[in-house]
Amino acid sequence: MNITAKDIAKLAGVSRSAVSAVLNGHFNKVSLEKREKILAIAQDLRYRPNPAALGLAQKNTRAIGLLTSPFMSNIYSDLVSKISFLLREKQYHCSIVLPSDAEQELEAISHFESFGADGIIVACALNDIRRLQNKIPLVSISPYAGQYETRVDLKLATSMAVDHLRWHNHQNVGMICPRLSVVPQQWEGYVEAVGKKSAFRIEVTDNPRFSAEFDHLFKDAGVRAWVVTNDLLAARVMRYLISRGIRVPEDAAIVGFDGAAFAEVTAPPLTTVVFPAAKIAESCVQILLDKIEKNDLSFREPPVLVKPKLHIGGSCGCPVIDPSTVHWSGQPITFDNDGDENASVF
Repeated sequence: MNITAKDIAKLAGVSRSAVSAVLNGHFNKVSLEKREKILAIAQDLRYRPNPAALGLAQKNTRAIGLLTSPFMSNIYSDLVSKISFLLREKQYHCSIVLPSDAEQELEAISHFESFGADGIIVACALNDIRRLQNKIPLVSISPYAGQYETRVDLKLATSMAVDHLRWHNHQNVGMICPRLSVVPQQWEGYVEAVGKKSAFRIEVTDNPRFSAEFDHLFKDAGVRAWVVTNDLLAARVMRYLISRGIRVPEDAAIVGFDGAAFAEVTAPPLTTVVFPAAKIAESCVQILLDKIEKNDLSFREPPVLVKPKLHIGGSCGCPVIDPSTVHWSGQPITFDNDGDENASVF
C-alpha cells in the first residue's frame, strides 16, 4: 500500500500542512517534538513521495518520456541516444518506452501524463499525433508524412544525391527503393530533380521482376546511376551488380542514404547522404523545452526541416583515398560527425 502524507498526519496527530512542511525541509515551521514524530513515522513506514504530486507542487519533475519503435534502425537508435544525451545536459531524466502498436503508444502517453512528466517526444507516431488531446507538451519526430514537427529534409536529401550524380555527367539517374509508399518524400525530391519524363524507379519489396526491370533500364534506357533510399539496400544493390560483372562506379554509380558507418568498408566505399541525427536532436529538444516553458500543447506547423550533408565514398565516381593505416577509436554508428573530412554540403 502506498503511504501518503495524509496517512502520516493521521498517525502523528498533526495537520497535513505540518507533514508537508517537514517532508519538504521547512523545519522552522513545526515544533521539534512534532517534527521528530513525523520523521520517525515516515521512516518506519518507508514513505516515498509521489512523483506526480511533487510535479504539481514544484511545477516540474525534470522527467521526459521518449517513445520510439522496438524495430528502429541503427540510425534512429543513434538519434534517440543523442536526444537522451542532450536532455541529460539540460538536467532532464529521459525514460524510453518502445510501444509495438497504436494502443500501447496511447497507454504510454497516458502513463507519462499521469506520472507528471514535463513533456513527451514521439519518434515513431503510431497514432495521428495532430489529433491527440495531450495534456502535457509533446513533440513528434515521426518519419511519417504529416506527423513530424522536425526531421531531416528528405526531398533535399534525394535531390542532393541526384545533383552529385549529375555532376559526374550522368544524364539518366534512376531510383531504387522498397515500396514507394514508405519513401514518398524521397520520391518527390527525386522527381523534382530529374523531371517526370526522366524518372526511372525500381521497387524491390516483393518484386520478382527486379532483374528484368534493371536490365531494361540499364541496357535500353541507359540508366547508369542510381539513388538508393537506404544504405543497407545500396550495399546489396552494389553486391548484386558486382556479382553480374557490372563494375561500380565505372559501369553504374550508386549513392545511398543514411550515412551508416559501414559504408566505408563496402567495395567500393559507398557515397551516402548523411542523416543529421545531432542537429535533429538539437531541434527536437529545443522545440520541447520551448513548449514546456510556455505550456504549449499544440502541434507546430510547418515543421523544422534539417539540412543533410553528403559523405563522399567511391561508389559515385569520386576518387577513393586508400587509408595509409588502420585507425580505431570506437565503433561509430553513422558519419553524423561535424569533423568528418569526407563530408560535403551541396
